[in-house]
Amino acid sequence: MMRKLSILLVVLLVASLVLTACGTKATDTTDTTKETQSVAVDTSKDYSKEKLVIWSFTDELQTAGDIDYFKEMYTAPGKPFEGLEVEFVAVSIQDGYMDKILPALESGNGPDVFTGELDQVKQFVEAGYYGDLEAMMQNDPDVDLDAEKADYAQYIWQSGIDPATGHLAALSWQVTPGAIFFKTDMAAEVWGSEAGFPAIGTPDYNAAVSTWVSANKFNTIENLTKAQQEVKAANPKWRLFPDDQAVRFFAAGTNQPAKWIDENGKLNPAKIKEQIPFINMVKSMYGDTIDTSLTANAAEWSGPWYDAMDKDLTDAEGNTWQVMAYTMPTWGLKYIIEPNMERVDAQGNTLVKPAEDADQATKDAYNAAPFKGNWGMAVGPNSYYWGGTYVGINSESKLPEAAFGFAKTMLFDKERLAARQAADSDMYSVETVMAPVIANYGGRESLGGMNHLKVFNEEAAKIDLSNVTIYDRGLNDLLGVHITNYKLGADGYNSVADTLKAFYADVQVTYPEIYVDGLPTE
Repeated sequence: MMRKLSILLVVLLVASLVLTACGTKATDTTDTTKETQSVAVDTSKDYSKEKLVIWSFTDELQTAGDIDYFKEMYTAPGKPFEGLEVEFVAVSIQDGYMDKILPALESGNGPDVFTGELDQVKQFVEAGYYGDLEAMMQNDPDVDLDAEKADYAQYIWQSGIDPATGHLAALSWQVTPGAIFFKTDMAAEVWGSEAGFPAIGTPDYNAAVSTWVSANKFNTIENLTKAQQEVKAANPKWRLFPDDQAVRFFAAGTNQPAKWIDENGKLNPAKIKEQIPFINMVKSMYGDTIDTSLTANAAEWSGPWYDAMDKDLTDAEGNTWQVMAYTMPTWGLKYIIEPNMERVDAQGNTLVKPAEDADQATKDAYNAAPFKGNWGMAVGPNSYYWGGTYVGINSESKLPEAAFGFAKTMLFDKERLAARQAADSDMYSVETVMAPVIANYGGRESLGGMNHLKVFNEEAAKIDLSNVTIYDRGLNDLLGVHITNYKLGADGYNSVADTLKAFYADVQVTYPEIYVDGLPTE
């Protein structure tokens, strides 16, 4: 099922939601003539002859017990959908989740419930594949819409809104704000005398170092650039970041960014000026070799990128380099950085990481050893988020009542969410779930006892989607092409002015309706 082309074209542009703290507020423009899916039990159905199909790009719904919990609450004997068959299909993004689910949805044979990351959710919403989750909430006497909206992190709620209706279409139980994770021992060598850090091993050492670095080195784009230069100057074999992708979340440099489009519907000069410090930073970071670069030239997700989390990376000439910091969200700490952190023995000596071909017992013993605890958690020039698993209901589901029942267990069952959070220690979107956890949290061993949940919660509260326009994705991507050309020294890209002029020329062709003469070039 597809919406009319006119709606699709407008909404397609709304996919411009960027990973920094900016966005659009939804207004209630619901088409009251649209039929709303029922969430009441259909007494005319024999649910034992029906099947609810759930798709996800991760097997988490199964491994975390969500499918079994839904069956226990809704399909077991005496429950509302007694005898209902539940089919769960997990297809990873790498295995072509979108390539498989989009044709199924287009043909009308899609799953009743399906998940997506935010960019995927935007595609589902654009095509009209997600139903009106908010209307279902309103029609369910067991769900207090206003209370749930107040309980959820604001940006999570905002990001799931269908701009064509102003109503919620998808929602995530996760909140995924980001931070800059860094090695405190390296930071102490670079800035310790300047900062007067307490002695290593003192209570809250990592927190103290993190607070200082956040306030003095990572707080502006200009200081972030200087910090990279200072790290390299302190040790020619050290770099602050693995590559310049680590700073892409800080293009705005502020939690109150200007809009790409001004009040006249034209390209906003204030937004252009806001981007110039970022353009200069990216240019200053690049070198065609690690020697000439401010980064380790280790591309995100590459082998060297991972290697440097543990201890160091080795280049093609056999030289070793060390990286201090990684820009990662909530899940990045647990699933990416921690598995690659250094570990120590009972005497505090750093252990040698087992080789890939080591026996399993050796690997298990290493993984059971304590973390070295030499990582901190700082924040950058602006708050940002990255990722998250959103749940939505097929707008053409023949079992909307059962589909909404599953959504309720994932999104509004606070006891279940609390139990789930206790099991996975993840950051959740729901304040009533997270508040007691944060207040009673004993600290993260890998971060030297820091309460990383408190930091993430504070960052999530700063993220605001009220400044996104329908052109953001296209304009960010377009400018990114020209920044890369400038960074690499492509012909005709000798300055920021050259970069912006080339960008404007592309805007004039791609989005002529927003182009205006006289835009800044410096």
